This record gives sequence, structure tokens and C-alpha cells, in this order.
Amino acid sequence: MNEHQEFISPATLRWRDQQPISDQFDDIYFSADGEQEVSRIFLQPSRILERASQRPGSWFTVGELGFGSALNFTVTADAFVQQGQGNLHFISVEAHPLQDSDWQTVARLRPNSPTAQALAAQPPPLLTGWHRRSFLGGRVQLSVFHGDVSAALTELEPFQHQPVDAWFLDGFAPNKNPDMWRQPVMAKLASLSNTGTTVATFTSAGQVRRDLEALGFTMEKVDQRPFKRTSLLGRFGPKTVRPAHRPPNQINVLGGGIAGASVARQLADMGIAVRVFDSAGIATGGSKMSVSALHARLLGDQSPAAEFRARAYHHARASSGAFPGVRASGALQLALTQRELSKIRRIHEVYQGNLAKDHDHWITFLKPDELTEEANVEALGGLYFAGAGVVNLPQLCSALLDHPLIEFCPETREPNSDEAWVIACGSKSRDYSLSIPLEIGEVWGQLDWIEPTSAPLATPIVGNGYAIPDAKAWVVGSSYEQRPWTSEEATTSNIENNRRFIGNDAVTPISHKRGPRCVSSDRNPIIGSLGNQRWVTTAHGSIGTSSAPLAGAIIASQVMGWVPPVSQRVLKCVDPLRFVARQARRGVKVVGPVE
Repeated sequence: MNEHQEFISPATLRWRDQQPISDQFDDIYFSADGEQEVSRIFLQPSRILERASQRPGSWFTVGELGFGSALNFTVTADAFVQQGQGNLHFISVEAHPLQDSDWQTVARLRPNSPTAQALAAQPPPLLTGWHRRSFLGGRVQLSVFHGDVSAALTELEPFQHQPVDAWFLDGFAPNKNPDMWRQPVMAKLASLSNTGTTVATFTSAGQVRRDLEALGFTMEKVDQRPFKRTSLLGRFGPKTVRPAHRPPNQINVLGGGIAGASVARQLADMGIAVRVFDSAGIATGGSKMSVSALHARLLGDQSPAAEFRARAYHHARASSGAFPGVRASGALQLALTQRELSKIRRIHEVYQGNLAKDHDHWITFLKPDELTEEANVEALGGLYFAGAGVVNLPQLCSALLDHPLIEFCPETREPNSDEAWVIACGSKSRDYSLSIPLEIGEVWGQLDWIEPTSAPLATPIVGNGYAIPDAKAWVVGSSYEQRPWTSEEATTSNIENNRRFIGNDAVTPISHKRGPRCVSSDRNPIIGSLGNQRWVTTAHGSIGTSSAPLAGAIIASQVMGWVPPVSQRVLKCVDPLRFVARQARRGVKVVGPVE
């Protein structure tokens, strides 16, 4: 039985004089002078900005327990940018995240905070585990965990090789939220600290002070009068053996498609110089499609692959949505059979949970009458993804590579062992995998542009292929060819597979584009380290528009020595080494057409 839980119950709030109060803990999120309180209790005693300014160009890491309304994060991030020096990686944990509508309310209360506005525009979804968001041109990176604090720190320990410079302990009061303040939790903080790491907290509870002192923090009380009596500040004293991780100054990327462009931009945003090599140019191969659907190809079975897909969709929406080439459109996934209806109901239950307000969530189940009324289509049911979009891949790839730290080189370069490389060249990636057997191959596909018909197609329809309306032409596709078809065969297949949506009128084809998809034997992408300063991102198949950005974030995290924005089981699911044990049992599985 799969015990993994995707949906996480959100916080339930009530508001009093513009102050949010938690129903779960019967405590306030922040005081009336919240921004000043953050400065008094956390920033000033910990000397955050002063310490960060002494390390220009490097990353300052803040760890926090209790993300709440993100007040600590947004105040700290805004202060970093106003100071003009340093970069911030902010790691936080939250057991009951805010809903979208609550994020909007918080943002309205803080109109002058750029980070608060940006966070409200793309808050992490109500899904368990790690999420990553980038702010202010990449200078601020947020890693937030949704779930139990012990689980978060357990996952943080083996992956966060950059020590935490400062801790903010800001969960609700110890008598109302005792789990966060337990001694084993405090012990994990010490294991992630280096000599000189600070810890600051609003509470002055004696037990909290004694527990931190027992772990090696030298504690002192900070006078907070007239607002309250005291808060606590500590400095970690023991000599530690947790050296700072040093990423390479420059990394080469082989491949200029969506996989290579995504990882190159992630690395550049983190301050690493990148050279991208592709003799064919930017966005060729499968990335040459000027129309692609950015949507969630959800599985709903709570498997690691399903977990990856859901998080990839949300990460892509947040990371790609503001770039040229991405157009918000929404999308419908329709159920035309009872089997498909059962599947989308299961998906909705897994990701919607028991949240009553569908309009406050990213996925909405529509009944047949609602589909007819709202989308003018007939089906047994449907899922509406409000955040889905349409992507021009060549335009997006070019925009991603437009960064002062990225140099595009229209040439082929053989990866060598003297430099750091990310391999992102589709099925050719197996030629540079350091003898690690990658079971990948090519499956061709085609998109067709047709003249609009009389059918009332207004919203992109996704599922097995897609139909995307536009003013001048509709796009239908895409074929999935186990053997290469003629373009005429593919056109016929694309049209007939979408007849339910484009109608029975005679269809006038305008043009088509064909390209290879790189897929793996288990249909999951291949993402991660190959060893010896070499990483790979490939085999994104038909989900590359959504999966490549998250793959880039995973690899950038490994390069930087940061906790990745996915769980350990997802890392295993996409790990390049996963084929080795399988091949010992069954031999090498051939992928793609066999001549």
C-alpha cells in the first residue's frame, strides 16, 4: 500500500485588525508592527546584512522553522536586495501552508514589498515536500518544505552541504506548538551549523535556551522592551567538520534545447558562468516546436513518477511563466470513457484533497453540465488547469539563454574530464555518460497546423496529444511514432485523434513540424550526477516543457551543495544510475525504433 501523501492540509486563518490568527494553534502569525519585529528579533541581533556584506558574491544561507505568512523571508529578501550585496538562500519549513487566497491577502497588506508580491503571484502549491522559488533576478532563492519539521530536517541533513549561517526559530509559541521545539529537532539544527552560526528566536522560554546551550550554542537574552521583555540570540561555538561546499566557477552545457537552456539559466542565476555548446543552434530537435502545451500530465497513483510530474508542473509555471514565449491559457483534460473518468476523479482526489474551495486550488473537476456551460464541450467530466499555458519553445530557449553569465557557442565540443559538464543533448547523451548505461532512444512526433473549423474550440484540450486553438490556426498533435511515419500518416493521425474537439468538418492542413523526442525505457526523465563533475538532463519525452525547468533546479542544487527541490524517492526515480541493477537482471532494454 502506498502511504505517500501528496495533498497537505492548509492553514485555516481568521483575521483580526489585519493580523492573521491560526485556528490550528490559536496564535498570531505576526504583530501589528510585523516588519519592525522581524528586524528587532532576527535581522539586527544576528547581524544578517553585515555578515552577508562581508562575503560579496557568495550565498548567505538562512534556515527557518515556521514559514507561516513568509514575513521573515520577504523582509529579509527585500533587505538583501536594498543593500545591494550578497545573495540569499532561505530554507524554511511549514506544516500548514497558506492557501492562495490568504497569500493574496497578505500581499495586499504589504504593497511595498517586491518579494511579497512575487510570492503571492506564484506561491508553492499545497503539496507535501520541498519546493523551490526564485526571486529578484535569481539573487534570492527559497527552498520551503511542506510537512513535519523532523522529516524536513532529516531530508536536509544529507543534501545541504552549504552550512546554515543563521537560524530563525519562529514557529508558534512552545506551549502551543511543542513538536517544533523538541530537543531532537534542535539537535538537527546543530548538525547543520558551523562555528559562528547564529540562532535567533522570539521566545525566551528557559527550556528552549537550555536545549540550545546543551548543543553548543552560547545563548544570550536580547532586550525587546517596550514591545516585550526579551528574545534569544545564540552563536554556535564547537569546531565543526562541515566545510563549505565550493561549486565550480564555470560549467559547460552540451545541448541548446529546453533541457540545456533550463539548466544553464538555473546555474547562471546562481552566479556560475556557463558556456552552452550546440552546433545545430538554439532549440533544434524536439525543442524546435513553436507551440507546446505547458500542463500537468498527472498520474494520480502517488508513485515517485507522479510526485515528480506534479512538482515539475508547478515549478515550470513559476520559473518559466514570466519569460517571453509563454502564454497563459488554461487547459482542459477531458474524460471520454468511464475509464478516463475514473482516472481524472482519482487525480482530483489526490491533489485536491478535502479542500472545499476549488477556485482556491490549481485543479478543478468539472461535471458534464459545467463543461458544456463553461467550455462548450461534451464529455463525461474534465479537469481544468487554470495555470496551464502555451509555450513557444524556440522563443523560450532564447530568452533563458539571454543572461550575462551565459555564452552560447554554435559548435560541437567533446566533454573532457578537466571541466565540469552538464549533458543535455537528447539521445546523444548516452555517448557522454561516463560508461553509465542510459536506456534512451528516440520516438518521433509531429505537430500539425490546421485552419480553424466551425467547432467551438476555445480552450486547449490536453491528454493523449492536444488541440490548441489560436486566431489564425489551430495546432493538433502530437503523434507518438514507434516507427517513423510519413508526414501524411502523422497528419491523418493527429486530425482523427482530435476529431472530438475540432469537429467533423473537412480539415485544411496548413503546415507541420516533425522532431524526435528522447525517451527512457521507463518513460521517466534522467536527471542527476554521473560523477567526476558531470551531470545529465535528458529523456524528457513529451513532458519537457514542464520537466526540464525542475531538472535544471535539481542539477543546480547538486552543483551548489543545496537541498534539492524534490524528495529522495523522486531523486531515485530519475537517477541516471537506476538502470544498472535492472540490466543485471534482464540485460539492456532497447528504446525507440529498431532497424
